[in-house]
Amino acid sequence: MNKRPFGPTGFDASEIGLGCWQLGGNDWGAVDDGAALAILG
Repeated sequence: MNKRPFGPTGFDASEIGLGCWQLGGNDWGAVDDGAALAILG
């Protein structure tokens, strides 16, 4: 996995990210907590 420096923090971050904003609420429909945890796990 490729990583890049994350600003001036001294940490590296992967070039590919997982957008999870829709897992935090019901704005776009019901969220299944089990499915959300499986994605993140």
